[in-house]
Amino acid sequence: MKKLIITAACTAIALSGFAQGTIQFQNTVTTEFYTGTVTGGVLTSSVVVPASSTAIDVGLFYSTAAFNSIAAGTLGGVVTFSTAAGQIAGSKAYEPTGVNAGDADYYQVFAWDASYGATLSGLEACVAAGGLFGASSAGAANAVYGAIGNSIQLTANTPPAAGPAVFNTSGNTFGKTVILTNVPEPTTLALG
Repeated sequence: MKKLIITAACTAIALSGFAQGTIQFQNTVTTEFYTGTVTGGVLTSSVVVPASSTAIDVGLFYSTAAFNSIAAGTLGGVVTFSTAAGQIAGSKAYEPTGVNAGDADYYQVFAWDASYGATLSGLEACVAAGGLFGASSAGAANAVYGAIGNSIQLTANTPPAAGPAVFNTSGNTFGKTVILTNVPEPTTLALG
């Protein structure tokens, strides 16, 4: 019996060293998602994404190095929208697939037409077809729309604690995200 307890305890300790890391993959009213149009690099109109929308997928991508293209990141998970308009159904302790506690990775958030599928190939097909697409880094923080901006670096926390925020109105975070209804040519979006 003692051997069984010791073996179970050692296994638990060993596995805790490989715990998933947590990131706050959740936004608020100050960092809402919008759909909109851009003319000459200027946002000409925007509307908050409706509550409980399943028409748009939102993916959290990460990499060990800074990146600004879809191909350079790894998809860590996909969510849709919550019951609050413009807000995703993520969580304060979201565990991206493949991210361990203590990892200092770079993150980017992409949103796309859900009819193409909640996968990397769905996102790539959407962009190639000129469907709805948006990158969080291209929002209000730098007033650039229709392009993928810089990723942000965050260090994942240990579950069940909340991780560092991906969305906020200050600091090393993403602000408002605009999903374009008139997507530029795919080469502009740096598909890889």
